[in-house]
Amino acid sequence: MDYFPERRQFQRQRVVKGGKVFYQNFALSTDCMIRNQSDHGMRIKVDPYITLPREFSLLNRKEGTLAQVKLVWQTGDEIGVEFTSNMEDVRNFAKSDIRRMSIIATRG
Repeated sequence: MDYFPERRQFQRQRVVKGGKVFYQNFALSTDCMIRNQSDHGMRIKVDPYITLPREFSLLNRKEGTLAQVKLVWQTGDEIGVEFTSNMEDVRNFAKSDIRRMSIIATRG
């Protein structure tokens, strides 16, 4: 049996949560599935035919939180992202348009 050492610096927790990716200043969005998470990043699953920018916003629908992230790696339909901001509750956002879109997205 081959053994592959763990290369991650931080422990990740396996999860299955709905998410939404926002990009181009919140003009475009796509659904995603959050597959694991840590305090520093997430692995998400997206449509493999979507081309995402290097930096975008990621909404955790279950928790109603949004963070800025940067793409670290991509293999097919899976993407690893690193947080470039803290996860913030969308209900506390000052920008009403972002708060409104994010709240709508958390409802499905």
